[in-house]
Amino acid sequence: MSRYDRYSESALGVLVKTQDIALRERRGQTESSDLASALLLAALPDIVAIARRNNAIVDDQRLKALNERIEARPPAESDGAMKISQEFRTILDKAEAMAGDAKVEPEHLIRAAWPSIKEELAPYFRAEAEPALGLPSDEITLPLPHTRGSESEAFRILERFGQELTGADADFPIFGREAELDSLVSTLIKFWKPNPLIIGESGVGKTALVQGLAMRIKSGAVPERLKDARIFELRIAELLAGTTLHGALEENLNQVVEAAEALPNVYLFIDEVHQVVPSFANNPISEVLKPALSSGRIRCIGATTNTDYARYLEKDSALLRRFQTVLVKEPDRATVRIIMAGVAPRLEKHFGISIAPAMLDRALEVSRRYLPMRRFPDKALDVLDRASSRAVFLGESELSEARLLDAVKDIANVVAESGLDSSRGLPGLEAAIGKDILGQDHAIAQVSDAVRVAKMRLGLQEGRPDGAFLLTGPTGVGKTALAISLAKALSGRDDALFRIDMSEFSDAHTAARLLGAPPGYIGYDDAPLLSRAVDSCAGGVLLLDELEKAHAQVHRIFLQILDAGRATDSSGRVLSFASITIIATCNVGGELGPAIGFGQEMGPGRIGAPMAALKKAFPVELLNRFDAIVPFRSLDRMDAKRILADTIVRKGNQALKAEYGLELSFSDEALDLILEEGFSMEFGARNMQRAYRSLVSTPLSRALASLGDSGLVAVERDGLALRFKTLTGPAAEVQLSPEDQSDSIAEPKTAALPEASAQTKAEAQ
Repeated sequence: MSRYDRYSESALGVLVKTQDIALRERRGQTESSDLASALLLAALPDIVAIARRNNAIVDDQRLKALNERIEARPPAESDGAMKISQEFRTILDKAEAMAGDAKVEPEHLIRAAWPSIKEELAPYFRAEAEPALGLPSDEITLPLPHTRGSESEAFRILERFGQELTGADADFPIFGREAELDSLVSTLIKFWKPNPLIIGESGVGKTALVQGLAMRIKSGAVPERLKDARIFELRIAELLAGTTLHGALEENLNQVVEAAEALPNVYLFIDEVHQVVPSFANNPISEVLKPALSSGRIRCIGATTNTDYARYLEKDSALLRRFQTVLVKEPDRATVRIIMAGVAPRLEKHFGISIAPAMLDRALEVSRRYLPMRRFPDKALDVLDRASSRAVFLGESELSEARLLDAVKDIANVVAESGLDSSRGLPGLEAAIGKDILGQDHAIAQVSDAVRVAKMRLGLQEGRPDGAFLLTGPTGVGKTALAISLAKALSGRDDALFRIDMSEFSDAHTAARLLGAPPGYIGYDDAPLLSRAVDSCAGGVLLLDELEKAHAQVHRIFLQILDAGRATDSSGRVLSFASITIIATCNVGGELGPAIGFGQEMGPGRIGAPMAALKKAFPVELLNRFDAIVPFRSLDRMDAKRILADTIVRKGNQALKAEYGLELSFSDEALDLILEEGFSMEFGARNMQRAYRSLVSTPLSRALASLGDSGLVAVERDGLALRFKTLTGPAAEVQLSPEDQSDSIAEPKTAALPEASAQTKAEAQ
């Protein structure tokens, strides 16, 4: 029997690396300096553990340089066996004596060689705080693999791969979860399968439940069989660290199992327990745990989410049989309020601020409204924690509502309420929307009233969208513009609108893009469109543009969304639309002209699409799920002129002034020319932007050099052209002939349009 049969796989790896380094350094025998380099390269996790216990860290740059230097030198030829120095032989003897009957581990080699290699290792350590190295001179604090029967060594093994939750410094109070704790305790004292598997969505408090159990055990408020129990949280990452050689992971696991068996009444807690299943990661962890759990050698507490349970754990039925499931649901609002009240004093002590009970209620409300995809109590506590941190940063002595809204903005990337306080009925909503939408006062008022009802939750079913509106009417009257303006008014930012062009969903198979393709189909791995919408526009607006062009299958998907505010995508994720305003637009009935519609006339035009036409385009049950069907009337010439002057010209002047210091002053005749070219009863105001670009922007770009650096520029009509003249600064005048201008007018353009424009001019005269 070779002496090296007593060495573990990882220790043998260190010895092989030692010999390789000696060959590359052209030495005739292995020495302690070669062992030092080998330990740094082949037993790094153990070296890092030493550094951590002595307030030091490993210098990665020097370690990288060492590896590059060694690898750069080719190994010398060897006839197989290599001599070892007397010093190295002494180190091996000492390590074997330390191991006793157990196998020699890298830790034994480190401790045996420490007096000889400490000077070699010193340059690779950096102190975290003090300038001194922080390493002891002759002895080091190092956990050794245990020999059976030694509880202290077993404890060190569990400390190496995990953390004790029932330790002296454990302080994890839990509030409002007594029923779940009682269920967990009753499972732990069962005769068969005393291994609870906690299943619940992310953020409902699975880990906190185990920490609360540890506090109960520590306080003695448990049955007699659990009063001396100890809970160790097993970290999978620590088990996997450094296990590059075959069998190293199994060896670590066997050490943990033997250590847990050696200590009385120990429970191993594995968070994210699905990581041990081969279908998640190709490792043998579950194969080691299954016989140990089946025979009762160890007892285990697992925790995982509903999705991971269905995706991974259900595929390993043998492992699943060893556990007893404990379901943890999201607590109701009353329970969350109790939890927040229990946590508040700890936050006050930590941050040194005052948290009023009203702020707890407000934190609960804003987290419910603006973080629909996260779960209670995690999201409420996160808002409270972030808001308190922000208040301390700003030097405030008490938590305010403004800090809560700042916290929501940080978490969900939304500007909560945007200064429009829902508790006061959003008084400025009409003005905020109406500054960009002209000629549709009835539609603005109807949408604003419905949004106010939704925001104040007056008679609104819990979980439904904040509002669901169908905007109908001819093209070019401001339906999409109203959705954009409403999104900005509600959220305070320009990107709060998620727009879906429903013309892309005219075929039945395209409906899969909304909630995700089935497994095996193209696009299965892509994020569903509605999932991205929920993530990006919380508190904003989801715009379904031209809904009438979508397939009937798409309409059926939105039935449940408009009714319950929820949908499930292809990955099993439940999407919540509770904080989103849904706006759908359609042009149904717009082709029937301004003389047809339902309702009374409003000004010069009539209301848009009739209800009969809507019932032909959409299922009646879909129409009934909208909070309001808002008709838009056709625009008249005066509306179009206001839009031109107050929107298009104003925005153009803002851009010109910022870039070139110019401002355009249009005469009424100049505006009439743009109106003649860009406005029609059929297309509304949609073509006026194109007319402005062809009549103003294009000739102005040619005339910038002659207009001077800054000043006021008069824009006057001259036939079918516009003339530009500076009113301040150097005098200059630019005139384009109709022939020059005709080249710059954008298509499409009908041949009859100039005649129509002349006729309009004659009528005006």
